Amino acid sequence: MRCGRLFLLPQTTSAVRASSNMSDLPSFRRVVTTHNEAGLAVVKDDKEIPSKDVPGSTGLKLGPVWITDSVPTNDNNIDIDGGERPVKRDLGLVSPGATNCTFTDLAPGAATVWHRTSSLDHNILLYGKIILLLEDGTETTLDKPGDTVIQRGTMHAWKNPGPDWARWITVLVDAHPAEVNGKALQAEAR
Repeated sequence: MRCGRLFLLPQTTSAVRASSNMSDLPSFRRVVTTHNEAGLAVVKDDKEIPSKDVPGSTGLKLGPVWITDSVPTNDNNIDIDGGERPVKRDLGLVSPGATNCTFTDLAPGAATVWHRTSSLDHNILLYGKIILLLEDGTETTLDKPGDTVIQRGTMHAWKNPGPDWARWITVLVDAHPAEVNGKALQAEAR
């Protein structure tokens, strides 16, 4: 899978509740527009995007919405499905010199590994509840649709306290690595 090197923290099977039942999450619909020969705006594509299991994990699924190949992009002028582009850097999440819009589904009781990417991330909660974990011990709960976290190259993890599946959308914008005391903080997972 294009997005897939983000793995779960080791957990017992009982810790991840309802990991096979995603019935509480609606399908993810993506509508793509374009222009016809007369220059009028039209719908090019209207489809559901399935989330896919992240290899080696339980209760973590990702779905690619659109990946650009540059910023500014030329996607307005070419016939390509941006959801099909590979993501080549930083844990399979950052598209070099470009953007990656993806959605994440996380089961109740599941958590991601601690990770950092060289990107500026816009994380917007759509359904459920998630907790942002930071290295200093801070835990910030997002529980209302539209709650947003701007991730600025920091080490972090996500967990879902339940009782339902959670979904959020993330737009990752390629960025220079964050620097602290003159030292660049590189992408990593632990």
